[in-house]
Amino acid sequence: MHIALCDDNFGDRHQTERLLKRESDKQEDSSSMFIIDSYGNPETMLAHPRAYDLFIIDLSNTEGVNALDVVNKLIESGATAPVVMCCSGIDYREMSFPENTMFLEKPIKVAELHEVLEKAQGIKDSAPDMIELRELLDTIYVNVSEVLYAREKGGDTMVTLTDGRTLKSIGQLWLFRRTLGTKHPQFIYANPGVLINSDHASALTKLGFVRMSDGKKFRLSRASKSYLKTLIK
Repeated sequence: MHIALCDDNFGDRHQTERLLKRESDKQEDSSSMFIIDSYGNPETMLAHPRAYDLFIIDLSNTEGVNALDVVNKLIESGATAPVVMCCSGIDYREMSFPENTMFLEKPIKVAELHEVLEKAQGIKDSAPDMIELRELLDTIYVNVSEVLYAREKGGDTMVTLTDGRTLKSIGQLWLFRRTLGTKHPQFIYANPGVLINSDHASALTKLGFVRMSDGKKFRLSRASKSYLKTLIK
């Protein structure tokens, strides 16, 4: 789980980091370890908010920064991860935050933090599986199921989606495949330069090609042809 911690009190932020690390250490034998990005102000966090699965925020010490405005900007940018407001100098419960906002009292109690993390993990597990496409000046998030196929071109990866869009992701095809991890076995190499989502493979041709759901055809390696025959059947 990828967590953004934004707290303008250095001591509090450092303490919350320690608590989160301890919680992460408890998960070291599972796939639920935490990646924590820590911020003293919200500007950098707001640059790529959809990268996070949980936001933990307290901005009660910086003049001119309104925590409610920050949360509204997260929502406007398309972030869907839960937000936890830590109440210290300001009691955020008295403000009009979105309904799904959670609250923690400072000093943070381990049991209450654990409960919040469990809820956030549950939300993450039930959310659509997203993948990050890094373009030159932007980062785009798409649902994995929307990816039809990806092709390497000029050292970068061209990713075609079910809605017809083709997006460029910086980096070679093997790097793109690695970001998908082992939990997406439906992605296979049709040949060394083409990665397809076998869920969208509609047919195999007699000449050794695979036809995708958008009509595009790719030549298959021998191993891929054998595997796809099994999947399509």
